[in-house]
Parts: sequence; C-alpha cells; structure tokens
Amino acid sequence: MNKDKNFIKAIIITVVVLFLYPKIMMRFFPQMFPAPEQNPKTHTTETIKQQTVINETESASTDSSSGVTYSKENSYVLENDTYRITVNSPQADVQKVELQQFIDPQTQQPTVVLDAEEKQRGVFATPELVDKAQLEDVISGSDKIIFIYKDLSGLTIKKTIELEDNTHIITLDIEIINESLQDQTVSYRMTSAAGIAPAEGIASRYQEILTILETEKRHKQHPGKVKKETLVPGAVKIAAFKTRYFSLAAIPFINCDYTYSYKNNYSDAQQSPSFGLGIDKQIIPAQGKKNHAFALYVGPNDSETMAISGLGIEEIRGKGVFAGFSDFLLSLLRWLHGIFNNYGLAVIALSLVLQTFLYPLTFKSLKSMKDMQALQPQVEEMRNKYKDDAQKLNKEIMELYKNNKVNPLGGCLPMLLQMPVFFSLYKVLMQAVELRGAQFWWIKDLSGPDALIVFSNTYPLIGNTFNILPVVMIAASFLQQKMTNPNQANEQQKMMALIMPVFLGAIFYRFPSGLVLYFLTNTIFSLVMQGFMASRASVAKEE
Repeated sequence: MNKDKNFIKAIIITVVVLFLYPKIMMRFFPQMFPAPEQNPKTHTTETIKQQTVINETESASTDSSSGVTYSKENSYVLENDTYRITVNSPQADVQKVELQQFIDPQTQQPTVVLDAEEKQRGVFATPELVDKAQLEDVISGSDKIIFIYKDLSGLTIKKTIELEDNTHIITLDIEIINESLQDQTVSYRMTSAAGIAPAEGIASRYQEILTILETEKRHKQHPGKVKKETLVPGAVKIAAFKTRYFSLAAIPFINCDYTYSYKNNYSDAQQSPSFGLGIDKQIIPAQGKKNHAFALYVGPNDSETMAISGLGIEEIRGKGVFAGFSDFLLSLLRWLHGIFNNYGLAVIALSLVLQTFLYPLTFKSLKSMKDMQALQPQVEEMRNKYKDDAQKLNKEIMELYKNNKVNPLGGCLPMLLQMPVFFSLYKVLMQAVELRGAQFWWIKDLSGPDALIVFSNTYPLIGNTFNILPVVMIAASFLQQKMTNPNQANEQQKMMALIMPVFLGAIFYRFPSGLVLYFLTNTIFSLVMQGFMASRASVAKEE
C-alpha cells in the first residue's frame, strides 16, 4: 500500500515539475521564448514615446521627404563561390546575403543570413552621405560594384562594394572627394547588420549584439532587449551581430566613434534591430579626398574560418580556457567525422573517446559512491540513535568515514574536475554549424530534436514532435539510478530516484539531438562501467 502511495506521489510531483519547468524558464530565461504579440491599441505611453524618438532619429538621418520609407529602384547581384548578395540602388546597401557553401536544412537552399525588408535599410547603408546626393553612375561586375554620387556642396562620393575571394569578407570602400574650395566636415552612420530574423527557443540565447572597443572593453546586448536607441561610445575595433551559427562582424579601418542599435518599430518584438558604426566630424580638405574602408565578415562562428582574413575577427568568440578547449573538441569532432563520414557516429565516438580519457576520474567517483552506499545502513542507525543531537551525529558519521577510509567528497570532486569538459563540449554541440542539417538514422537534423514522429498539431509539453532519444535517456538514467543506489535508505531517496530521470528527460526533450546523443552515450558507457564494477565486486566477494 505504501509503495502505491509513494508511486502516486512521485507521479504527482513529476507532473508538477513538468508544468512548472517552462514557467520557471520563461521567468529567468525570457529570451528563449518568443514575445507575445501586442495589441496596437494597448501600447503604453513609453512605447509611443520610443516610437516617436526613433521616427525623429530616422527622419533626421535620412533628411528626405519620404521619412523612413525605403526606396528601391534597381537591384544588382554580386556572386562568387562564397556569397550571393543583392545590392540595391540608389542607397547602395546590401539587402540580402546568401552563403553558398552552407545549405539551410529547412529550404535545402543556400543559407540566407540577412534579408532586410523593403522598408529597412540594408548593410552598408550610409544615408547621411547619399540621401542628399544625386546618383550619377553605377558600374557593376560579377563580384564588384561602384556607386558614384554628387551633391550640391561639391562632394563626390564613390561607394565600392566588393567580394573577396577565398574568404568570408565583403569590403566597402567609401571615397569622399571634395571638389570645393573650402574644407568640409562629414558625419555619418554605416549599417553593419540589419534584416536578421529573430530567433526563437534555444537559438535566441545565442543572438547577441557585441561591440569591442580598442581598449578591449566589450559591450553586449541581446537584440530582443533593444527598447530604445543605444549608443556605445569609444574607438570601435569590431562591431558584431552574432547568431547561433553565424556572425556579421564589421571592422573599420578608420576611427569610428561609437556603435548604435535601434529598431524602426519598438513595439514589434519580432523585428530585427539595425546595428552599425558611427563616424563623427571627418574633415575633407578643399580640393582633397579621403578614403574610408570597412570589412564585413559574414560567415560561421568558427575560429579557423574567421582567422583566414587575418583581421582578428575570431576575438568575437571570446577568449580563455573554455574557448580554446572548445576549439580543440571541435577539431576532434571533425577528425572523427573524417573517419566515420557521419556526424552522428562522430558524436558517439567523441563521447567514447572522452569517457575513456576521463575513466580514472569516473571510476574514482563511482567507487566512492559504492563505498558510501556500503556504509548507509550504519549511517541510518546513527541518525536514529543521535536524532536529537546533530553535533554528535555529525561527529560519529565523520568518524565512521575516517575509520573506513571513505571521503564524503570523493564522489563529487571527480565530477567537478570534469565540468570544464562538460561546458566546452556543451558549447561545441550546441553551436557547431557542422551538425546543422547533419543526418543520422531517422534524425534529419542533429542541430534540432530527433523528431521520430512529427504531429500535425502541437501538444502540451512535447510540442509537435515525439522525440525518442530523451525517452531512452530517461530509461537509461533510471536504470543508472537503480544500479548506483540499489537499496535507497529512505522514501525520499526512492522518490528522487524516480523523479530525477524524468526531470532530466524533460530538460533535454527540446535540446539538439546531437547533444542528447552525446549524453545518452555517456549514460550507457557509465552503465557498462558500473556493471563491470559490480561483477568484479561479486567475484571478489565469492573468492
């Protein structure tokens, strides 16, 4: 009867945990969830004020009778083995960037990194320079295009956009020629990121607006948190917009005074913000000229690819031990893929390689837990004997451990030593572009849930897919709990042994299948190891 009651309690607690988990995650990690649509009639006063501010800013920056309306007359396509980009006139801004070498698993077409709406200025937009000028000529080629403008003040502006070969770099060169007889001062902004689709769920956690100043100071902002125009003053070294797999990183070759980010419509939580560089008070001498050059990296968040340009773009990935170890693990994963020619098998092999490497620590941890289990009956006796004297109880328990040469922390310390590996590997498997669209058995995309069955409707807790790997992981974790603690000392431990595997499976249910596959392999490896240890202990006992 008691077992039935405990089972019912465990089921109730599990349901409560599964119900509260998404609410807790939404409370502390709101960026993982899409913002609810707002009713235009219920906008707050603050929202209206923010809309007014940005409309005034945009109108001032464009200084055109059309306000924030984006005009497009012609489109030009530049293309090489790396990129296919669409450049519009008369603004000479890049409205669309496609990466030829990265296929989108959803569309099976080249990945579109950015696609600015017609009312949103694209990358390389410089409204303060060209909106008052007259477009005189456009000279276009397959991988290079030149826009030539003239304004009434005597300035000639040449904007040259070019694709570099064998790199993920797009260059912008702005030549400002002062044909007048007096010095002129120009200030302008250059858009470095726009038209990037807001991400939902896990992918949203990896979207980031990043400014790195020449002082190495970093300023980070989640694009979903852009509520008003944000300026980051200082000499800018790199201005980057990062997503889960790709980044846009602008490197100025002139002194840039600040970065900025804003939205055309602050009430629209799903609109991508614009981000760029600000250049203040550049003096163009009379009968002279100045060249302002910029490089834009659009490519994967991969240190090797970023390093090819020699511009230090890999700095946006961060520095430190974890970053270096993550790069090593990614290289190891690629090497294993070269052997097995499948990233699913490579992930399994990576798990086995690391578990073999960490075997001494894992063995020590399991042995310590086994020793602790053997002493549990005596510990329980002491708890009952000294239940009214906590100080005496603790002293007797520590004496028991000391006499039996058991370290209470022996099971935890080896696990703590493995944490750097865990964090580094978690980052690799969550962000490795190699897993994007990689197939393994029934899994069509290792960067998403395994989706054994896809439903036509969405259901509570599981969504619109049934993912089998987390379910198998629950079963394996439950079996591991039983092997680790075959005779739980009290009802609380028994209940936890039932709840924890389910809770773990709930957490992993929407995780990328590549990550779940890794931890499932780890769990099975630990089960085999525990079985081996149990058989050795049994043989030793018989002898």
